[in-house]
Amino acid sequence: MDGIAEQAAVTIRAGGITGWKGHRFRQDGLRAPMQERRRKKMIAELHNSAIIQPAMDEIIMLVVRAVACMARLRILSRLAHKGELAPTSLARDLQMPLQLVCTHLRRLTATGLIQRRRSGVWSYGVARSPYGKGAFSSKLAAWLFETLKDPTVAIKHCRVAQLRNLSAAQTEAQLHAIIFEAATAFTNVRRLQILRRLTQGGQASVKTLTAGLRMSESAVSRHMGKLIRRGYVAGMRSGHSFAYNLAKQCKTPVHDNFLKLVRAEWKKK
Repeated sequence: MDGIAEQAAVTIRAGGITGWKGHRFRQDGLRAPMQERRRKKMIAELHNSAIIQPAMDEIIMLVVRAVACMARLRILSRLAHKGELAPTSLARDLQMPLQLVCTHLRRLTATGLIQRRRSGVWSYGVARSPYGKGAFSSKLAAWLFETLKDPTVAIKHCRVAQLRNLSAAQTEAQLHAIIFEAATAFTNVRRLQILRRLTQGGQASVKTLTAGLRMSESAVSRHMGKLIRRGYVAGMRSGHSFAYNLAKQCKTPVHDNFLKLVRAEWKKK
């Protein structure tokens, strides 16, 4: 089964089947096994049926939205350092309500960024995607966990002022802020469509984008403003209007890696 089909099935039904229930699995007999069998059956049906799979941009948006959350980035950092943790341990370490931790774990599990492991009645979040290496969430998760393991190394080339004076907690928070900013460029399908158009078609004016993407000029300008502030797009005046290109260089290596992962999905046939 290919990664996209599995991601499509799980992502659309985020939380409904792969949900966490507190720090342990429900103990009403066959409830948890039935959920797992139902999940596998639905994935198989999607893969074998003629149902049109969701557009890749939709999957990218949903997966990256799970990353674009400071609380979930803190959870991912703990998992990156420990390998796997129970929700109760995460709640204690992060001083976060258990129910909130379980909600975030459900979102991360549903989008394929972490894996859930059972041991008796206990469940653990594991710093590994359950999907194959070709799946977008698997590649994003592998890069994220590698990046979050050592925040100092990750941001040393990000031009962060007074890096040497930052504590370990401040360094981690700074890295989370950089990842959050980079991720939010890809949390809207319209911005993904603009980036795809600039990647595949080169320079474009507002009128060209408006006609090609069926967006209003105000919407194009609004999304362009966000992409420019995040360093992904550069604008230049061309006659009486503006023309836009992909930026020649991203703001940081973190921004660059997000764009590379997304562009790699667009190149797939």
